[in-house]
Amino acid sequence: MDAEGLEVSHKGVRGDDVVEVRAASRVSKGITNRTREDVIMLLRSLIGIGFCVLLSLIGGNSVFGQEPAPAPASPPTVEERLDSLEKKIEAPSLWKTLGFKASGFLDVAYTQNFNNPNSNLNQLHIFDTNANAFMAHLFQLMVERPAEAGGDVLDRAGFRARLNFGLDSRVTRARTNYQPGTSNDEMDFQELYAEYILPIGNGLKIQAGKMNTLIGYEVINSFENNNFSRSFMFGLGQAFTTTGIRFTYQLNPMVLASLGIVNGWDNVDDNNKGKTLEYLVALTPHDKVGVSWYGSWGPEQANRNYGDTFTPTNLAGPTPTGGAAGNPSAKRFANGLIITLKPTIKDTIVIEPYYVNEASNPVAATTGKPNARWDGVAGYLTHDFTDQFSFRLRGEIFEDAGGSRTCGGYFNTAGGSNTCAGATNTTPATPVAQTLWEITPTLQFKPVPSLITRVEFRYDKSDKNVFLYGSRPTNNQETLSFQVIYLF
Repeated sequence: MDAEGLEVSHKGVRGDDVVEVRAASRVSKGITNRTREDVIMLLRSLIGIGFCVLLSLIGGNSVFGQEPAPAPASPPTVEERLDSLEKKIEAPSLWKTLGFKASGFLDVAYTQNFNNPNSNLNQLHIFDTNANAFMAHLFQLMVERPAEAGGDVLDRAGFRARLNFGLDSRVTRARTNYQPGTSNDEMDFQELYAEYILPIGNGLKIQAGKMNTLIGYEVINSFENNNFSRSFMFGLGQAFTTTGIRFTYQLNPMVLASLGIVNGWDNVDDNNKGKTLEYLVALTPHDKVGVSWYGSWGPEQANRNYGDTFTPTNLAGPTPTGGAAGNPSAKRFANGLIITLKPTIKDTIVIEPYYVNEASNPVAATTGKPNARWDGVAGYLTHDFTDQFSFRLRGEIFEDAGGSRTCGGYFNTAGGSNTCAGATNTTPATPVAQTLWEITPTLQFKPVPSLITRVEFRYDKSDKNVFLYGSRPTNNQETLSFQVIYLF
């Protein structure tokens, strides 16, 4: 090394970590031992700092031979965050605090008519009107807060709003509220009412609004009935809903009574100046026996027809079939029984006799009858093989003595396809006084509690040629239906 250079050599570190530093230059020859020790301390410090920096850059785990740090966990999903929040929140939501409940169902089916009618209609059927076709029958949403007899004022108040969408709404809607064929005929508030339980005795329930009728064993919702299709008696001879006020009182565990004052059968807007009384007395003398007596009395014929062809020059609406005028003061009296027997834990038997008489009915007058009369009896048998699988059977006889309930309606009005051989969707057929009967076996299977599947065969018969076989009138009709209902 020349005189201008600087030579530094490091020896291995051992023992006291002594480091010998040797420097050569013309100037460095005079360095004292003290200066040499200072330089050694400085180099030690620099080496220590550099070693720490190296450790921080490489990472302690790699230096000391440990496992690498695990990768950070993926962010939680929306469901996981919601579940975490629900577990952290102790206070109930406002929805639960107010006692609101939401539910509904979806109902779709296919019906094959072995007569293959050229009208593509199942004659005199109520909801299953389309022959050889799939039908999106009903999508229903229901929000309710049931009133409770105990508790404070808020607990005693409640409501129900049941909204229907689908083809069945052509029939479930109040029949004097909309005009057939309009764009709003596939949506209907089946029920819309408020209720309150007065603290009188066992509690007097008061309901006001639009409600399912007290009349009859069958109801609008298919899954609440024994069978997929509805009886002639329900679809052609009974009210579906009523609008007004109703009082219900549980006298004791065996006796319940209801009384209502309503606009009339299926009337949201009253079609006359009178009101109809509806009533129900339900008796349960034994856990295997139940008897309900129901009915109504009041004027049902119109002096105003809302939603038909109401105009300033036609205040009474359309002229009834046959040209006869209605009598808005004439009274209709309906009366029936529902007798329920449960002989075994797996078997249920229901018998329903029914009778209606209406004075001065204009349609019956065209057939030479002073009054309209329709009556019948239906029987139901249910056998539950298991919780999932059951057999249901319905048999029925329905008499329309004056022809006022059958074969005189449009396709979209009361009774669904209330048309007979020779009728069209635009012109009412001539009323037919007839006696109908049907037998309907049904198999029901529930693979899970929220899913109902049904297979149903139905045989219809009349003493008149009111059904269609192709284009030819006949006195019978056979259908096979497949139904799926999803409850939520």
